[in-house]
Amino acid sequence: MFGTCDAITHKGTRCISDAADAAGKCDHHARIARALSLASAKLRVSEKKEFLGKNGFKRVDETIPSKPSSPPNVPHQSNVAYQCDYAVEAFETQLTITQAEDVVTSVGCIEFYLPESSGLQFVRGTLWVTTFRLKFEPEETSVRLPGNYHSFLDDAIIGIPCACVAKLSYPTTDAVRTHMHIKGVSSTHSFTPSQLIIKFKNLKQWILAGNVQALMLAINRAAYFDSPLRSFAFKSYIKEASDHEKKAHELYDIYTDFWRMGVDLSRDSFLRVTMINHQYQLCPTYPQELVVPAPVSDEDIGIVANFRSKSRIPMCSYIHKTNGASIWRCAQPKRGIFNANNVCDEQYLFHICTTAQKRVWIADCRPELNARANNLTGGGTESSSISHITIAFLNIANIHSMRDSLEQVYQLVHSTNSEQSQSWWAWVEETKWLQHIRLVLSASLRVADTVQNHQTTVLVHCSDGWDRTGQLCALSQILLDGHYRTLRGFLEIVDKEWIRAGHKFHDRVGLGISASEEQSPVFLQFLDCVWQLWQQYPTWFEFSPRILVDMADAVFSGQYGTFLGNCDRERRNWNITERTPSLWAHALQNEAHYLNSFYRSANFCEVLLPPSSSLLRQVSLWMDYYFRSSTFPTLAIANIHPPKWKKSSMSDMNATHNSTSTDDLLDSMTCANLYIEALEEKVKAQEAEIAVLQHKRPSSNVLDISSNTTQKFASSFPERAVATLPSSSSLSRTELSFEDSKKEWRCQICCKLNFAGNPRCNVCGQPS
Repeated sequence: MFGTCDAITHKGTRCISDAADAAGKCDHHARIARALSLASAKLRVSEKKEFLGKNGFKRVDETIPSKPSSPPNVPHQSNVAYQCDYAVEAFETQLTITQAEDVVTSVGCIEFYLPESSGLQFVRGTLWVTTFRLKFEPEETSVRLPGNYHSFLDDAIIGIPCACVAKLSYPTTDAVRTHMHIKGVSSTHSFTPSQLIIKFKNLKQWILAGNVQALMLAINRAAYFDSPLRSFAFKSYIKEASDHEKKAHELYDIYTDFWRMGVDLSRDSFLRVTMINHQYQLCPTYPQELVVPAPVSDEDIGIVANFRSKSRIPMCSYIHKTNGASIWRCAQPKRGIFNANNVCDEQYLFHICTTAQKRVWIADCRPELNARANNLTGGGTESSSISHITIAFLNIANIHSMRDSLEQVYQLVHSTNSEQSQSWWAWVEETKWLQHIRLVLSASLRVADTVQNHQTTVLVHCSDGWDRTGQLCALSQILLDGHYRTLRGFLEIVDKEWIRAGHKFHDRVGLGISASEEQSPVFLQFLDCVWQLWQQYPTWFEFSPRILVDMADAVFSGQYGTFLGNCDRERRNWNITERTPSLWAHALQNEAHYLNSFYRSANFCEVLLPPSSSLLRQVSLWMDYYFRSSTFPTLAIANIHPPKWKKSSMSDMNATHNSTSTDDLLDSMTCANLYIEALEEKVKAQEAEIAVLQHKRPSSNVLDISSNTTQKFASSFPERAVATLPSSSSLSRTELSFEDSKKEWRCQICCKLNFAGNPRCNVCGQPS
């Protein structure tokens, strides 16, 4: 009767419900309009204009709030809007943005609420919405830099990507009454939405007060979009990608990886690369190049694909260098309620055996009851009657359980119950997040142990082979192969087992989408498992946990094309390589930032197979990631004093406001290593100077020091008296010691090279 509702939904689109009144609003938006009408008068919005900032970047759709002549007499409304006497232009020279970032809009006179545990209430300022992030600019200039006020405010000052917004909501009635009590307002006044809670996908949360309607509209339009092509990754690349970026997108090479494992895929062997999926006609979610058994023809591969869910056939991921056992991945067979069999599929499973035992251990990630129930929907699991296979169910829960469990962690992070500290681990275990982590780690350890110690080929699958399967395949290879514990190797394993293998990043992360049933923290859980291994065995990993935190943030940011889309086919259709930046390029360019000072070479630590009981009993919450913005201080912060041997020029080693104790420890070790290297250089310079004084040519292991360098190092030593000619006996001893210095011995404790003349290690003091 009244047509269609003309209101704007929370996603920034037009409402399609039928209008229920003459005002052109549906029932839902009519109730919201009535509630907002009871609130105080909103800020008058003047013209929207376009202008160029001082730095020359275009500001579009800028909203300029103006100050009312007098505040309305509504006591329960925040009064910040009427004490705001600054213009948005005042911040024009203060807002720092990237080259490809544009300001979309801003909402002034906002209150940013701090946790009650801090003893502080709120900070007044302006919320800037750019094409990339949400950024809060405090009114007071003294708190505009991170670290100058409160750690909870630091993220808001730096900004959080718009794509990271998960949900917008109003606080509960009890929370509103608490804030009203703080402001000295009677609770008899009717509740109106005067505050907005922004929940982020990285477990952070903001509470803002002020012009809620303007905030909701501005954030909705920036945070939610209907296509990944509208993400910031595509907007940030103004010109053609550099060669470095292109190579980073193609970091993983299947031939190089298998050559490192001892398999030459370019020649005849027991494995081959098939191009049957070159146009993605066999399996849309698989990469173009598939490693399959050499005896199986492409025709038979097509038959096997018809028998596997989503046509995801078994493809090879890893070959053990020594015993030849391998790891394969696929999706469940489509056996259905009649338990159908497929001869080609059974022959395929026989050919994937790469060891003399000719047996395959099938690791079904699902609980057995769930796997059997999938027969009703046309799925199922392999037949136990096949003679050369053994099936085990690993009881890892589905994506819905993982999502619900992480939601419990989120509630724990932002809980205002101070009494939880007395029984903290009971609350943590109640979330069941650590239980899921233990199951994934335990299953990965079983896969790695089967390949390493039982020399048996393993086939891993879940239902569709793109969630739990990726977790187990990647983690088991990290345990088996020291190469994947290096920085470059870790990037390769993520590229191989997650990006190219078809993990549905767009559906699971929900970039630009509000909460849905398809979203689940599967990849975040994998990073959590890697962190568990790192924090128990830090000397086995070349990279530090910083790459894990940055990778988790990059997944939700939409800043890189690395994690866009659901499969390789979509990324190639969007021309990700040419149009978006790569996280791999950023990581390799900043390699020094992500390296672990405690790492020992892979030559000394190849296979990592810790006892299961030791690994699982030390599983803990990844505090450095989940609790960065918790209500109560939870993280062990870094020492504010610099490391003992830190040089003033080492700006990258400065302890920042949000550094953790792990970062502090890594920085201290890095400074110690640099100090040791400096001492070694001084020793070499001194040896070269002694050789000159003795009229002997420096040995090959002594650096060629120029006269200027010699003078530089000589100035740091006490001035020598004129030496008398040495006796023949002393000269022979000098020659002997100098010749001995040509020889070196390696310390068994710290692996440090020492000169033969040194009876003890220069680093740890261990005798030779």
